Amino acid sequence: MRLYIDLSCFNRPFDDQGQDRIRRETEAIFAILTRIIEGRDALIWSWVLTFENARHPKPDRRDEIGLWEGRAEAVVTVSVNLQERARQIAQHGIPALDAAHLASAEVGGADVLLTCDDILLRRAQRLGIALRVINPVAYLDEVSTHG
Repeated sequence: MRLYIDLSCFNRPFDDQGQDRIRRETEAIFAILTRIIEGRDALIWSWVLTFENARHPKPDRRDEIGLWEGRAEAVVTVSVNLQERARQIAQHGIPALDAAHLASAEVGGADVLLTCDDILLRRAQRLGIALRVINPVAYLDEVSTHG
């Protein structure tokens, strides 16, 4: 699968692991990143991931997350078409950065966008786009069950 992973996922391992949900999502993300390293999934990166990550207040986390760009199969750059698509998505009540992530995932040919953001998950379902937007735990469950 071609995966677009948003920063809520990349940041999850740095969150307080005392909550069961956060711990399960972190474990799923580590398993998915391992799948990428092993070549079973491919990572799609984008300019908006780089932009958003550059604003991270903790340099060690920012640097660690930024390393994943080097593992990406493709890096989506900003373009007029991408900006227009992001505007179209934002018109459906999706915040600008989330719309840019969705548009970048589409343009990059991702099959799935992974996020831990419940609001984005709900809103993306209403968009009716071909791109699947799911939580990393649900994705890992699917690939573990179906190969």
